[in-house]
Amino acid sequence: MKYTFTFVLIALFAVIVVSHAYPQEAAATSNEGASMEVKLTVEEEAAIEAMGGQRLVPKSYKT
Repeated sequence: MKYTFTFVLIALFAVIVVSHAYPQEAAATSNEGASMEVKLTVEEEAAIEAMGGQRLVPKSYKT
């Protein structure tokens, strides 16, 4: 217990140093303009629903 406060301060300093060690450009990623569309067959949708998931696309939205 004698060195607990010192150990906590050193650990906090280490965390701060490591978190600032990476360049900001590498840490920040941009998702602007990114999109993804997944096409599933009727059988795949039924399998997902059978696993306990809710219906992905309501029946009224289907064309």
